[in-house]
Amino acid sequence: MASKSQQKAIIKKWNDNKHRKSAKNTNARRTVTNRALTSDKECPMKFRVYLNGSNHWFLQSQGSCLDHKYHPKLDVSAFSLSEKDMTNDEQRLTALLYDVNVPPSTISKILSSIRNDDVGTFLPKTVFNINEKCRSLVDVANGILPTCSDAEKTLISLQL
Repeated sequence: MASKSQQKAIIKKWNDNKHRKSAKNTNARRTVTNRALTSDKECPMKFRVYLNGSNHWFLQSQGSCLDHKYHPKLDVSAFSLSEKDMTNDEQRLTALLYDVNVPPSTISKILSSIRNDDVGTFLPKTVFNINEKCRSLVDVANGILPTCSDAEKTLISLQL
């Protein structure tokens, strides 16, 4: 059995090797994580969550630190864009594509390919939410309220 100091040295060496092996990609994106090269370059921000015997969760504040350091800069293409970042032409194109049942994932790829700048991307869920908001506004303008039943919505649509 190794002494405590030898055990600590082995654990420190193992942790340092683990950090070195996983530092492959320096190009940061929101969906990719990177480990610190050494334990000295780890972010000190830590919080601990515990579950006790009576199934109650606790957040431990002792030893917690809310100071972030050593995070890689995000690539500009990793930022997600919103409806505010769309031009009128892009909004019309999105509505047109959505009307012909093009899925939001394809619409987001099309929008990313036609943009001149490479600053951010439109997430498919964002495209879906934009189109649903447009649809609900058009429905309200046509007299179809969210409180209407499916039968009432169908009758109003047939009258238009």
